[in-house]
Amino acid sequence: MINTPICNFLERYAAENRLRLHMPGHNGEFPSDITEVLGADSLYDTDTSGGIIAASEAFAASLFGAKRTCYSCGGSTLAIQTGLALLKSQGCKTIAASRYSHRAFANACAALHLDIKWLYPEDYMSADIKYDARALVGVDAVFITNIDYYGGTWKFVNPNIPVLIDNAHGAYLKFVDKRQFGTEYLHPMELGFPLMSAESAHKTLPVLTGGAYLHFADGVDYSRAKEFMSMFGSSSPSYLIMESLDRFNGRITENIRMVINACEAVEALKQDLEVCGIPLKKSDPLRITINARECGLTGQEYAAALRFNGVECEMADDNYVVLMFSGATTLEDCQRAEMAIKFVLMRPPKPLVKFPHIRTTQGMPMWEAMFKQRSLVPIEAARGEVCAEMKSVCPPGIPLIFPGEIIDHTTAEILKARGVNKIHIVMRDPMTPY
Repeated sequence: MINTPICNFLERYAAENRLRLHMPGHNGEFPSDITEVLGADSLYDTDTSGGIIAASEAFAASLFGAKRTCYSCGGSTLAIQTGLALLKSQGCKTIAASRYSHRAFANACAALHLDIKWLYPEDYMSADIKYDARALVGVDAVFITNIDYYGGTWKFVNPNIPVLIDNAHGAYLKFVDKRQFGTEYLHPMELGFPLMSAESAHKTLPVLTGGAYLHFADGVDYSRAKEFMSMFGSSSPSYLIMESLDRFNGRITENIRMVINACEAVEALKQDLEVCGIPLKKSDPLRITINARECGLTGQEYAAALRFNGVECEMADDNYVVLMFSGATTLEDCQRAEMAIKFVLMRPPKPLVKFPHIRTTQGMPMWEAMFKQRSLVPIEAARGEVCAEMKSVCPPGIPLIFPGEIIDHTTAEILKARGVNKIHIVMRDPMTPY
């Protein structure tokens, strides 16, 4: 029998055709969407319940090689919030992170009053940060982005302090054949040192949006994980999402090569495109990142051409267009993508747009600036002021500037070049100069 206790319970409950005098209010129109009825377990009580969700989480942990796995119905955002709350409860005050971390990380740090030490990669938005001893001076923990939006990875080095990994785009890595694709695509649970890993199952696995994991490697204290997850997560977590996480457990058990087959199909597509002269940026096994500028287009123009050809991309910017595939991708999916790409008309190449790093000084803590009174001003009038908001484009959800940072002349010029014409600043107290 396939180990899918949540799915099994929901099927039995629907088959009983009970009069549902309980939430949710659709009254059974969506049979698997229930509340915590008798036997349904409770997502935030699985440490002691021994119920169907606890059994499913335990099986997921065994699949991923984790000491403990907690399901999230709030995406990797909720997993990141939970991980950071655990770090704070263990004494963390300052955490090091890439400047190109997702805004979910910064929002959680602001809510938890955690200070951030920003680290900068050599290339814009790259995950390849040097987490050496010098970079980690004065910090209590480190937040690491494993796969960036272009598909790049970080160098696997144990920083010897508490680690939370944003592996939102890499849940599938556990099932990748490392002999084929290389050890740079190790899953965090394969790294061999204590860490937490927040992973959006829904990004690369056949799981409903919002389905995610928080994995704990051996040596990490996860005793308060569910307590903190309940602080940030909905008190009515979706059983549809939990069902999809549970169903994946059974699906990968029945077909352990599912993800491998998808990776092989995408790799064959990459090779065919390169033979045809399509310029690709190196990326992880379930992503194709096309250098649109070498094709004479912006990423946005290339995305529009793909859309005309029946393909919707994950992200496009001035330089690249990003196509994200799934652990359930088929050879037929890749063939369809190939046809759409080959029908994009190429033009004389253009040079890549260079995005300079925004390096600012801190005027006040982010968590303080975020809740101050603010005013909206033209970017020209913001010079010398303290920023009161995050400015980011989604996707990728990477902020250009954060609350609490002083907007100097260079920062204002960069923001304006990126299309930011107005910005919220902290209202000045005339008696308190910055």
